[in-house]
Amino acid sequence: MFFRRRVGIEASRKKLLRVIAGAPNVTFIKSYGNIGDDLIYAGTRQLLSKISHVEVSGQNLGDASGHTALISGGGAWCHPYHEFMPKLLPLVEQRFERVIVLPSSFDVSVDGVREALRNTKALVFARERESYRQIRELCNADAAYDCAFFFDFSPYRRRGHGLLVAYRTDKESALEEIPNDNIDISVTCGGLEEWLWAISRYETVETDRAHVMIAAALLGKRVEYRPSTYHKVPAIAKFSLKGFPVCPRMSDRR
Repeated sequence: MFFRRRVGIEASRKKLLRVIAGAPNVTFIKSYGNIGDDLIYAGTRQLLSKISHVEVSGQNLGDASGHTALISGGGAWCHPYHEFMPKLLPLVEQRFERVIVLPSSFDVSVDGVREALRNTKALVFARERESYRQIRELCNADAAYDCAFFFDFSPYRRRGHGLLVAYRTDKESALEEIPNDNIDISVTCGGLEEWLWAISRYETVETDRAHVMIAAALLGKRVEYRPSTYHKVPAIAKFSLKGFPVCPRMSDRR
C-alpha cells in the first residue's frame, strides 16, 4: 500500500521536473496566504532542491526576469480569493520567456480567471481532475499532485491521540456553524513548524482545509473532510489521496 501511495507522488515529481529540466535559469514566484501555502512553498523548495533557482514574492517582483518562471500553486484561482493570481500571470509573462503555473485549483466561472487562462501561453498544472476538466480547453494544461506532497514529513511523524477539529473560519468556509471545539490551526499557529507538530499530536483530524487534510494524511492520521465553498477538498482527496485513511465526513458529531 505504501508503495502504491509513493508511485503517484513520484510520477508527479518526475513530470514537473521534466518540464523544468534544461532551463538556463529558474525563478520561483510565491503568492501569499496562510500556513497551508507555506507548506506548498516548502514542498516546492524540496522539489527544486537539485535545481539552481531564485525565489521572489509575487507581491514584489522587483527586477525579476529571465527564462523560466514557476508560479506557486494554490487555490487563489477560485472565487473566494481570486483577485491576485489572474493579474499576476500576465505580468510574469512579460518578464519571462516561459511560465509554468504549478499545480493549482481553478474555477473558470470566475470571469477574471477564465480570461487569464484563455489569454496565457503558460503551461498550467491543475492539482485535481475537476480543475483540469475546467481548464483543458482554455490553455496548455496538464495535471500533477499539489507540491505539498513533495515535502518530507518524516521528521514530524509520531503516534497521536484524540481528535483535532480544524475547520476554516474565513470566507471560504461552507459550514453553517463552526464546532465549539474547533481550532483553525492555519490561523492560530505561528508558522509551519508549529502547525505540523500541532497535527502530529492527534490520531484523527476533521477539516475542510486542503493542506490540513494533505499534511494529516501524509503524517499517518485518519482524516475526515468536508468541502469548502468550491470543489478543491474532495477533488484533491479523490485525485491524490487514494489509499490513505481519508474519507468524507457524512454526519455531524453528537
